[in-house]
Formats: sequence, structure tokens, C-alpha cells
Amino acid sequence: MYKNLIFFTVLLIINTRLLLCLKIEQQDIDFNQLYIIKLINGDIISGKIIEISLDENGKQYLKINTLIGTTKVYENEIQDIFKETDKNRNRHKHFILPSSFPIHNNHFISNYALAAFYFGFGITEYFSLTAGRTFVPTVRSEHQLSVLNLKLTPYSVNWDEMPGGMKIGLGANIGFANHDNQISHIYGNFTFYGDKTDITGLVYSKIGTVDYYEFRINENKYDFIFENGSFGIGVGITTELSKNHDLYLIGELWNTNITKKNNTALLGAIRISNQNISADFGFVFMTVPYFFPVMSFTWTPF
Repeated sequence: MYKNLIFFTVLLIINTRLLLCLKIEQQDIDFNQLYIIKLINGDIISGKIIEISLDENGKQYLKINTLIGTTKVYENEIQDIFKETDKNRNRHKHFILPSSFPIHNNHFISNYALAAFYFGFGITEYFSLTAGRTFVPTVRSEHQLSVLNLKLTPYSVNWDEMPGGMKIGLGANIGFANHDNQISHIYGNFTFYGDKTDITGLVYSKIGTVDYYEFRINENKYDFIFENGSFGIGVGITTELSKNHDLYLIGELWNTNITKKNNTALLGAIRISNQNISADFGFVFMTVPYFFPVMSFTWTPF
């Protein structure tokens, strides 16, 4: 478990070092895209890059067309630069609740609570595939948890009157609570999104033929009932807290069977992120009642 934490810490350090050695190449810039440029002094500039050149002393600079005019920024003044569309590369999910955004090119590897690895990749702008499995060292392989999820984003619309829009998703997943306990769902979701906030509503139903399960952790057995046709709901919200685009507030509400109020869970978390690595830290409250901390780390390398 500690090895996983060290792994993600090293990735963060490497990524920070790369930023300090920032080198802007003309072929890497799309002159038709909006960019966000973070300066070393803390200022942030947003606009289209219209020129990359050298001054009479051989120093590289950018000319940026912003809402208030054109400005010149030297390479050694820049801490980070990225496309406006990449400011939040985790929009395809809140904490665990899937939004209607596709993964697209934001392929990722995640670690939840240092006990489960989860990865995902996009296929065009429509299909998203994710899979995960726990790797708890003291638990037998046949008693671990696994999940596979496929999501389709068939519809998207942008608002004309204000920034943002709406996306609709459809999906299905299959999970195993031990190798012998298969649990499957179909679901639909919608995401309303703006400049800083994404809100997702999700409805899902359990499908299959089994209602009663025996879940084992080594020699310990736990019985639970999950009725076929159970209708559940979920709500997720992610909102930007910092103008630096690196701090987010996440909230989720789950109910696995709307006829049972005790099947409800509430999550709140803070996300710290850049364009390659993010870390979420929060708490879950369940009506059983349980109250426990949660965390996750995500690496989006490409």
C-alpha cells in the first residue's frame, strides 16, 4: 500500500520537474485553440496564441490574443501552458460516479484507497471503457472485487446563450463481489455543465437472476440481499474552487434502491490536480451508519 503512495508521489515530482523545464515548440501549438497560460508570478492568461518567435536577444516569446487585447509573454515567465479543453481532464467522472462526458483522449490509471487499481480509455468521442480490481494483500484472489464498465455518449449540445451545455450517456457494467457473485447494471445519465461546474444525474437498475449473495473475505462470510430490478439513483457535482484550475470540490449522493432509505451514501471530497495527475481526499457517510475516509489518485499520461 505504501509503495502505491510512493509511486504517485514520484510521478507528481517528475511532472513538476518537467514543468520547470518547459520548452514551447511551434509544432505543439494549435493556433485555432484557446490556451490557458500560468505565469511564474501567479498570473493566468487565457486566449489564442497568434505568434511564437525570438526577440533581438534570442529569447523566445509568445503573442497571445486575449479578450482585452494582445500581450507578449516570454518563455521563462511561463510555469505551465495547456489547452482550455484540458483544464479538467477528469470530467468523465466525479469521484466514482460516471458523468456523461466521454474519456476521449484522457486515458487514465487510478488507484482508490491504495487498495484498488482502475483504468480507462476512450474510443473516439463516443465510447468509454473502464475496468478495475482490488489488490488487498491479505485477501485471497478469489475474494477480491472486480468491475468492467462501458459507457456511450450519444448526444451533446452546447448552449447558445451562455457557456456550457448538456451531454447524455448510456452504459452497462458487470462486477464481481468475489469470483462467484456477479452483479450487473444498466444505466443512463445526463450532465449539465458550465464554465466551472458539472452536475450529473444518474438512474440505474440491477439486472440478473440472483437476489441473495454470500460475500467472503478469507474465512469470514457476510450475507447480503440485492434484489433484481432494484432501481437506484445517483447525483454528482464537481465545481472549480480556484482560478488556477487546480482545486475542485466534489460531491456525490447514491441510493442503490429508492424503496430503501438505508441504502443511501453521501460523499464529499477535494480534488487537487494538474494536467497529468490528480488526487482526491474526502469522506463518505452511509445511513447504516458508517463514516470513513476515501482517497484516490489518477494519472493521465497522454
